[in-house]
Amino acid sequence: MTQGNEERPVQEDRHHWGMLALAWLLYFAFAITSASLFPLVTPVREELDLSYSQMGVILGAWQLVYIGAAIPVGTMIDRIGTKRSLLFGALIIALSGFSRSIAPNFPVMLAAVALFGLGGPIISIGLPKLVAEWFTGKKRGLASGIYVTGTHAGNVVVLAATNSLLMPLTGSWRLTLQIYAAAVLIIALLWFLLGKESEDFKAQQKARRDGTDVEKSASIRDIIGVGAIWPVIIIGFSGFLASHGFRSWLPQIFEAKGMSASTAGFLAAVPAITGMIGSIVIVRIASEGYRKQMTIGLLLSVGLTIGLIGVLSGPWLVATVMIQGFCAAALMPLMMNTLMEMPEVGARYLGAAAGLYFSIGEIGGFAGPTLVGFLADWTGSFLAGIFALSAIMWLMVIPAFSLKDHGRPTAPG
Repeated sequence: MTQGNEERPVQEDRHHWGMLALAWLLYFAFAITSASLFPLVTPVREELDLSYSQMGVILGAWQLVYIGAAIPVGTMIDRIGTKRSLLFGALIIALSGFSRSIAPNFPVMLAAVALFGLGGPIISIGLPKLVAEWFTGKKRGLASGIYVTGTHAGNVVVLAATNSLLMPLTGSWRLTLQIYAAAVLIIALLWFLLGKESEDFKAQQKARRDGTDVEKSASIRDIIGVGAIWPVIIIGFSGFLASHGFRSWLPQIFEAKGMSASTAGFLAAVPAITGMIGSIVIVRIASEGYRKQMTIGLLLSVGLTIGLIGVLSGPWLVATVMIQGFCAAALMPLMMNTLMEMPEVGARYLGAAAGLYFSIGEIGGFAGPTLVGFLADWTGSFLAGIFALSAIMWLMVIPAFSLKDHGRPTAPG
């Protein structure tokens, strides 16, 4: 595999920020679908007669499918580009959202959520590739932090509005899910009308057609052989495990503290709000060449705050939730930006590298909600699961010491 930093110049024009806005909307669509069940766990469990363990399996089902889909999806995106890939992904997640709203029992709901595992990786792998193709240098770090806020905004909308606005308005969790699915379809239409491929990708496609492209496509074997990516992937695994395991159950964790469903939903949205700030600020600072130090600090902070949330109440709980969201949100864009800046990866091979990252990461994404649900059934409390997630984050400091900084970005922009 040739060096990914031998990239063609990225076209710098007014379309960059428009494409970033579309990327933000697509990640928003991803989030309102992936998080749509979180504040609805109680009515869904009651109507479908589900145990906590069954609900945990449902919440983690799409991550399980994602594990197998991510690597071939990443390779596909490298080959056919982001325009067609992201449209296909948005349509699949819209179908997943609608299917949930008509599920009559556990197997159908499980299948509806699992379907998201086919569309989700197209979005989450395609978007960093889009950013890597359209942005260079310092702007790439800034764009990496900005587009990720789309998923935080989606989480805020779902957690804050579901039980306080949509459920009282519709009187039905099924109609609520259909509203979210309709929003995803509208975003898919906007992408179809306004999205475009980068000039860099068009040049690669032309070179392939003309037989003048001397660089071969990256195979998964090539990517696995890049030793520097493994600390990134291991940390990504822990981040997915803690993020999905903690965030999936956060409204119920707060309800167990005696909060009403609407109050729990509002408070569960706080980490997503502070995460919007954290993902931009921290990734921007780290892009100056402080990725290792920033990653270690984030892992320690996230581990500590997750554990404290399990035992605190009142104003201290709110403050800790804010800090946890600020720190946790930056881990994924920080790891993706680290991959983008690796000379062996770059924009050209980011699809394959991100596919491996998300495939292994979503093993944690599946295990997290399932582990917390199992421990809640076993112990009668969420504390055991919370403390387990906290300990895992602290253990990830060990591989973080192996991260390599690639210095300050020298590319223009």
